[in-house]
Amino acid sequence: MNQQDNFNTFPQEEVALKEILSPLWSRRWKIIFFTLLVTFFVAFYVSLLKPSYKATAILQIGTNKPANTLSINDAFNESVASHEQIQTQYELLRSRKFAERVISRLNLTAHEEFNSGKYNDKIPFLASRDISDVRPNISQIVPAFRSRLSINPISGTELVKISFVSYSPELSMQVANQIGITYLQYQDEIHSESKESTSQWLVDQLEELGKKLEASELALQTYRETEGIVDIKGVSGLVGSELTELTSSALAASKKADELAVTYQYIQTHKGDFEALIELEQIANQVTYLQLKRSEEQIERKFNELSKRYGPKHPRLIAAKSEFTSLQKRIKEHVNNLVVSLEKSYFTSIEKVKATERRLDIARKDYLRLSRLENKFSQLEREVKTNKELYSNYLVRLKEADAMGNYNSSFYVRFIDKALIPKFRIAPNKSLYVIMAFVLSAGFISIIVIMKELLLDTLNSRRKLENFKEAPILAVLPKFKLRSVIKGDTPYYTDSRFIEAIRSLRTSLLFSSEKKAPKVIAITSSVPNEGKSTIALELARSYSEMEKVLLIEADMRHPTLYKSLNLDVHRPGLSNLLAKTHQINECILRDKNVKLDILTSGISPANPLAFLSMKRFKMLIKVFSNFYDRIIIETPPVNAVSDAVIISKLVDSVLYVVHGGKTKREQITSGLRILRQVNAPIEGIIVNHSENVDSQNYQNKYYSDTGNIIKMPIRKQV
Repeated sequence: MNQQDNFNTFPQEEVALKEILSPLWSRRWKIIFFTLLVTFFVAFYVSLLKPSYKATAILQIGTNKPANTLSINDAFNESVASHEQIQTQYELLRSRKFAERVISRLNLTAHEEFNSGKYNDKIPFLASRDISDVRPNISQIVPAFRSRLSINPISGTELVKISFVSYSPELSMQVANQIGITYLQYQDEIHSESKESTSQWLVDQLEELGKKLEASELALQTYRETEGIVDIKGVSGLVGSELTELTSSALAASKKADELAVTYQYIQTHKGDFEALIELEQIANQVTYLQLKRSEEQIERKFNELSKRYGPKHPRLIAAKSEFTSLQKRIKEHVNNLVVSLEKSYFTSIEKVKATERRLDIARKDYLRLSRLENKFSQLEREVKTNKELYSNYLVRLKEADAMGNYNSSFYVRFIDKALIPKFRIAPNKSLYVIMAFVLSAGFISIIVIMKELLLDTLNSRRKLENFKEAPILAVLPKFKLRSVIKGDTPYYTDSRFIEAIRSLRTSLLFSSEKKAPKVIAITSSVPNEGKSTIALELARSYSEMEKVLLIEADMRHPTLYKSLNLDVHRPGLSNLLAKTHQINECILRDKNVKLDILTSGISPANPLAFLSMKRFKMLIKVFSNFYDRIIIETPPVNAVSDAVIISKLVDSVLYVVHGGKTKREQITSGLRILRQVNAPIEGIIVNHSENVDSQNYQNKYYSDTGNIIKMPIRKQV
């Protein structure tokens, strides 16, 4: 299993957490230093501040009668002050004019409180200046005074807290109490000023109301005499009753006349038609007519019975017929009399309607006239009554004011608790400031570190490694400190995690590939200082534990291998061998502890690319391949020069080293693209100096424990 497979076995949650916490741990000393530095400066700054003291007085501002207004109801009726009026008093206590009055009465322009800074005298240039030098005026002190003053009403009560913060406990008490005293004096001044103006206003109003009352009474009496009014309401009531009765009579007469008009029209239409006339309801339902009709029916039945018994000349039959004829004549005369009576009733109803309407018209005119008189009289009477009430009210209030000697104000004000000298300071809270500075600075720098790591477009996390698809990840080498020991004449690195990561890389190159393990390996990078020299040296040493290995330093522009091996910078090497100035045995360094030969870069030539392009360099690689099991070549960075491109054509595999925390993905992609353009055999990427992606935690302990290791003698190189 290769290193990439090991990454995929970790849960995403662990990766995400480690990606956040690893930068904090790796930079813990920087975070601690910054946090302590900020905390120290805050602690030092707080130690320079003067202690502040706060004194509080409690004042009661109660509601009472409103003060002088133009409305008589608002002026004298009991009412509760509105929320706006109460709020106005609080704003008055906070006002600039009020502050100036308090400053003036306490002579605060000469007080040290407003002539010195907020710092104590621990540092000379921050110490208080001489008060006698420059004395500020009131307007300059007001902003600082108001910033230290707080007016806080107690919810649900008539109480208000007056607090003042000062460097002097005595001054804080004096100012808090003086605010209340000044407010009391201010209310007294308002009351005194309003007394004279209010009394004069009442006198003027009484004089004017007296004239209005006299004029209204005279107008009422003149109108009463002119119109002869004694009891206007009684007369108006009688006329109203009469008008109601006449209206009812007129409606009834008009209704009856309408009914008789229909009957009269019917009579005129059927004049002389007896059968049609008797169909009238007034005739058909008349009592006498009904009695005659019953008598007619009886005689008719009698005549019919006699006609059956006797002949037409029988005396009884003749008598019965004569009686029947006489009764019919009586009925006809009665009907005619009823018709005449109905006609007379019709004409009578018409006359009655006209007479009623005339009386109603007269009564209506009388009622309207009396209504106008009553309205005018009532208006004059109301005016007299209103003027009397106003005059009486103003007269009573004036006498009350004279008796009291003053008016009640909108508010009554009194001290509940006067301020006392505070014993404990309220600021600065040094412990709180220091703790907050520590926490905030630690949080700030931690967020900066985390954001910087997350925003870097490098391969510094498992997530970024998993998303990198340009080339396979062969190994991830941890960041370690350069601690070395000398074995023989050659220094060796002792960090067990780094050494084991190099061995894992060697194993991956030997066994994980389907093709034959590469014999000639080139190691390059994107830019300088990514650790390719160290990786090349340690990988060569790892191979040399079981093979004969040659390490060639082909970076003749900026050689660094001589530093790692404590060699002379001018020692002959690859450039000397290519220039034929030295022999092979003079240029190759032999490590006595392992099977490792090292060919350094030698003297830096003027044109290294020309040296590497020689056929002699290619021939040397072939010759060396016959004598060594593995050849590792360190090359210059790909993005810097073209040396690595030339060398990549002569090797079996190219290992691409990147710095886990510095190399940008764009630089990696650009270098890989350059190598692929010449079909270089890119084996994969080695992530060096990784801080966030590390091997399992147990490796450090597992491989660093050397108590059970038996040191075997190393076979000398043949």
